[in-house]
Amino acid sequence: MRTEMQKEIIIQKLRDIGCRITKQRLILLDVILQENCDCCKEIYYKAAAIDSGIGAATVYRMINLLEEIGAIDRKNMYRIDCCEHCVETVEEEPHKDDSICEFCGAEIDYHEIIECIACALDAKDSYTAGHSQRVSDMALRVCKLLGLRASDTEKIHIAAHLHDIGKIGVPDAILNKAGKLTNEEFESIKKHPQIGAEILGKSKKLSELSDIVLMHHERFDGKGYPTGAAGAEIPLGARIIAICDSIDAMTSNRCYRKAHDFIYCYHEIERNLGKMYDPVIGRHVLDHWEMVTGVKRPVSCA
Repeated sequence: MRTEMQKEIIIQKLRDIGCRITKQRLILLDVILQENCDCCKEIYYKAAAIDSGIGAATVYRMINLLEEIGAIDRKNMYRIDCCEHCVETVEEEPHKDDSICEFCGAEIDYHEIIECIACALDAKDSYTAGHSQRVSDMALRVCKLLGLRASDTEKIHIAAHLHDIGKIGVPDAILNKAGKLTNEEFESIKKHPQIGAEILGKSKKLSELSDIVLMHHERFDGKGYPTGAAGAEIPLGARIIAICDSIDAMTSNRCYRKAHDFIYCYHEIERNLGKMYDPVIGRHVLDHWEMVTGVKRPVSCA
């Protein structure tokens, strides 16, 4: 678990400096984290054995990126310094307070604005009224369970509130259809993550959440939409929201079916670990089922 959390922290730091998280970089990060390598050449040999497309230049670039974010100590190049403790205790650089209006100096309550936006979506789709609130509440509990930083927890919490905002751009007749969707109608539904990301991209404050919203329907095995991203290519927040979204969707009445019980839901999450859901996050949710959902864990699974 410690290595997994180190990996998540490093990936987030790389994203923060604008680094694209590719499959080859993820392989290199795994090798650096899990293997005892003494030089770049050794890292190259071990990584190339996994993916023959990884070249020496890719290795050197990854090393430079890890140095740039402070994950690697120059005195001991291949020792990972980035861990939960040091991230929590490092003092962050001062930054401009975006919660203050630069024109009048008044404090902007983003949570209040976000709740208004979510309510607008609930008014459009009565069957999912309250869904965004329930998903955001669960996502907040999962973030705390995983021990994420307060700043990351807040981003994920807000993104969970807004994960379905793109459904504003989907016709009501499709959203509220009682029967099975046609292929064309389902393709229209599948556009909502992209629409949501585009909406958030219009705001300087909320644009940092757009990737989470864009990828909340991606699958851990790469068979999701809209980009087909897999594993750690999917932002941590999107992987958390995917599980919480599924839990609420399964246990809520929808226009096309009645709610499933929480026992069915538990087993569906368990069955799809490593397929639809991140296996590490999913296992933590299942092991702390009552804390996350408010419903006791099935006796047969205790």
